[in-house]
Order: sequence, then C-alpha cells, then structure tokens
Amino acid sequence: MMRMEGFFGYPSEVEVDIAVKDGKVILIEVASHVKASDVYQLRRKAELYMEKTGRKPDRLLIVTPYVDDKALEASKRLNIEVYTHV
Repeated sequence: MMRMEGFFGYPSEVEVDIAVKDGKVILIEVASHVKASDVYQLRRKAELYMEKTGRKPDRLLIVTPYVDDKALEASKRLNIEVYTHV
C-alpha cells in the first residue's frame, strides 16, 4: 500500500494498493461493491500515481464480488480490468 497526498477536489490523503510483478506496476482497488464513480476514482488515482512517480501503471484492477452495470461500462471505456471471481 502506498499513500500519496493529492487533490480530489480538495486536499486529501489518497490510498491505493500497488503490486509489482516482473517489473510491471499494477494498481489494485478491492471493494465489496463497485459503482461507476469508484471506477473513475481509480482512474484518477492512476493519474495521481503518474504525477507523483513519473511512471504509468501497467495495469489497473478492481476486485469485487459485485459490480454495477454502469461501472462495467466505465471500466471497459477506461481499460480497467474488473474481477468478480477469484
């Protein structure tokens, strides 16, 4: 887990889970229920990560047992992988 200070409309502390495998950076969000706003929030966290580290994440993942249809649509548009089964 990495904490970065950034702006989400107001100064705040931002938390994101990060995995590194074979040199590839993966940002991961784990939630019990995912709405479209959660998908956009992960995208913003990825942008903030790029701003702070100078490196683009190789993959963005959401792991959840339940995802709304609008969240699935948003994830496809934003190229964010969603896993509902482990």
